[in-house]
Amino acid sequence: MSVNPAPDSAATPPTSLGVAASASESDLVIKGITLDGQQFRPSDWSDRLCGVMSAFGADEQLRYSPLVQPALRDGIRCVIVKRELGELEPRLFKFFLSFAVENELQITYDADAVATLLPAAAKRLSVDGPAAVKPAKNEDY
Repeated sequence: MSVNPAPDSAATPPTSLGVAASASESDLVIKGITLDGQQFRPSDWSDRLCGVMSAFGADEQLRYSPLVQPALRDGIRCVIVKRELGELEPRLFKFFLSFAVENELQITYDADAVATLLPAAAKRLSVDGPAAVKPAKNEDY
């Protein structure tokens, strides 16, 4: 009779599996700060990068793709790449990720990063109701 050894749970720590799972289920946020804490230049880098997937509308105004959006979060220019882009166009998703890695930019994952682009008043309205709405400075584009 042969006995199979139990799988070695120490070989794959659960934290690394959790990070991989959450990253694949989250939006990619590329911050305009390098790994050594320097601000990334030029200052319009996020607009330029998002321009890769932009198009002009019928009104001749530039429209960013809903899958790749420039943002201003905590005073830092960022690019939010929706996780759906990885499913629809894996090579484009890899392009954005490679850009961040090659330029040594900080990368984070957010479960719904585009929702954080809502103006503060709209966020309070959705949580507290209409009485809580006050004018607020909008940091969105």
